[in-house]
Amino acid sequence: MNLKQKLALRSTLVCAITLLLVLGSTLYFYSSYTLNAFYNKLTNRALLSGIIFLEKDELNKKKYQEYELRYLNTLDNEALQIYDAAGNIAFVPEIDSFPVDKRMLQHIREKGKLNFRAQGRQFAGIYYQDNQGDFVIISSGEDRAGEANLKNLSLVFICLLIIGILINYLLNALLAKNTFKPFSAILQKVNTISTDNLNSRLEELNQSDDELSDLTTTLNTFLDRLESGVNNQKQFLKNVSHELKTPLAAILGEAELSLDKEHTAGEQRQVLVKIAKNTAELSAVIEGLLLISGLNNNDPKVTFRSFLLDELLWEVLEKLHFKYPDAEVETLIEVDNSEAMQLHSHPELIATALTNIIDNALKFSDDQKITLSIKLSEQGQLVLTVQDRGPGIPEQEQDKVFDLFYRGSNTRFLRPGHGIGLSLTKHIAAFCQISLSISSVQGRGTEVKLIFPAS
Repeated sequence: MNLKQKLALRSTLVCAITLLLVLGSTLYFYSSYTLNAFYNKLTNRALLSGIIFLEKDELNKKKYQEYELRYLNTLDNEALQIYDAAGNIAFVPEIDSFPVDKRMLQHIREKGKLNFRAQGRQFAGIYYQDNQGDFVIISSGEDRAGEANLKNLSLVFICLLIIGILINYLLNALLAKNTFKPFSAILQKVNTISTDNLNSRLEELNQSDDELSDLTTTLNTFLDRLESGVNNQKQFLKNVSHELKTPLAAILGEAELSLDKEHTAGEQRQVLVKIAKNTAELSAVIEGLLLISGLNNNDPKVTFRSFLLDELLWEVLEKLHFKYPDAEVETLIEVDNSEAMQLHSHPELIATALTNIIDNALKFSDDQKITLSIKLSEQGQLVLTVQDRGPGIPEQEQDKVFDLFYRGSNTRFLRPGHGIGLSLTKHIAAFCQISLSISSVQGRGTEVKLIFPAS
């Protein structure tokens, strides 16, 4: 059973229950009204019978005949009993089937009036006081017309209930079909999307407060993430296949050369050194690509915590000192408050980004001093600046330095590298919500600025 049928059936069930309650309540109140109306007729018959029989001596003949003609023998299967103070029958012969005993008579005298049902008949008893004595008058009859009307009304209500349920189900089925029609269109559109056309999107609706619009927006957001993830995987495989060819070819070539002829111990050592170097480069490329891929896919393993920026910077400089022991680095920290130095982010990722930036500055500074500074902006944000005095970046290439595997035309052949460091730094900055900018003047150096979000 699909959702359209479930919605139609459940709506019909609600309508059926509502109709049943309304029609049942109407039938109940009509039955109560009919019963009470007949009891009132019986009570009036008893009262008027008392007047006719007990007050007969006080009425003139014309008036008595008028009462008798108007009020007697007009109810179905009507019977009348009048009991005196001793509980004996007066005026009317006793009918054995009537369930009237002395206790019932006493109860009527105490209450003054009593209505009850017995043996399919309705009874109305009243206590009547007269100059001839105190009497109990009991009038009974069968409300055949009322019962017939009640039966007919019940049949009409049952038919109305059945017809109402059928009509309601048909209307609900039509309503459910029209309601779910846009969902069916969305499902058909989603089923046409595959890895070959992941750029396809569902048509946005204008109703911003509509659940269908929310569903469309959610599915489009999901498709955005899916397309990004698939593209990242494709790009990762492309990058790996592209960048691993060179070091793998070098390793394979060195290994084949070493196997072709005999080598001295010194020559073998040189071969092993080259293989180790190419293997290290290969490992660095793989780690960088894997880290970029993980950041693009919002790797849940990456967790944030609090740390001090200056302490992290000193750790990075300490590691780079072994690679550049003769490098001159000037560090300017203009923030005195240690609390202002605190950040809530991912220190390992930021350390990787700082290492890449400072390593590039040292690599291309031509043994000149580089300057690092940390200060607070007017908005209270930490700003870290790395400035070198290298060859700089041509103006037309400054927008490309963060592209994966891109290397500047004026440094491509001067220093070894793979063009991964700045691309990885850009992804880390975006992931950690760090503002990253670069400015350079060719021949005078480059400045990289990191603005950290307030913790």
